[in-house]
Amino acid sequence: MRKFLIVSLSSTLIIGVTYFLPYGAWAELGALPAHPLIVHAVVVLLPLLSILLIVGLFKKDLLKKFHIVIIGIIALSTVGVLAAKSSGDSLSAAVGLPEFHAEWGNNLVPLAMALFASFVLFSFFSFHRTIKVASSTLGVLVAFLAVGTVGMTYVVGHSGAESVWKDRYAFAKDQEGSNSRKISLAEVRTHNSSTDCWTIVGDNVYDVTSFVSRHPAGSSAIKEMCGTNASEDYLGEHSGQQEPEMWLEKLKIGTLKP
Repeated sequence: MRKFLIVSLSSTLIIGVTYFLPYGAWAELGALPAHPLIVHAVVVLLPLLSILLIVGLFKKDLLKKFHIVIIGIIALSTVGVLAAKSSGDSLSAAVGLPEFHAEWGNNLVPLAMALFASFVLFSFFSFHRTIKVASSTLGVLVAFLAVGTVGMTYVVGHSGAESVWKDRYAFAKDQEGSNSRKISLAEVRTHNSSTDCWTIVGDNVYDVTSFVSRHPAGSSAIKEMCGTNASEDYLGEHSGQQEPEMWLEKLKIGTLKP
């Protein structure tokens, strides 16, 4: 009982402290965005743990033996979810992230916290102060939250991967290489709206339509580039910055025809 209380209370304290850490606390690791690294840990650990919890509910003897360790792991996973949200907010402010991904990521936070709290209560009423009605009810709640966590983590991970790789992968499949398509200035000028936005930077042409609503400075910053040679403005604002270069490279559709 003593060990259970120590682990449960200390885990709750750690989660609470993490929740109230100041903005930007998880922004970087070694001068690189921390979000991708943290997210990869979360999308592996959290669903795996949730599946093990569901299996464990049918093997309570095993669950009783390891429930204190499991509480610690759930707490670690919850801290990971909080760190992923915080680092995602920082990355979004720097380079922009799709709203759909951010919204689902925000929803995962209370779900992970609820899973932690429900399993702590389930463990208490199942293994320390046995009350069968409470144990059964909380067991159902843990199972429900575990299933929801698996589904939610999939949606969050998939939407994030889609935002990073979808356009780039589709273009890679459709083109032998970015230099295979030559695009004239006249053609670029026909794509001059926020719903169909091409622009020129240097010798390359980019379809930035999908990024209009994601730009940290607002859509107006991108709209001004539509249908134009934006080399001077872009290089004056972002020259040498890795994140903008990374996003721009994903949106490349060809090179400017001489």
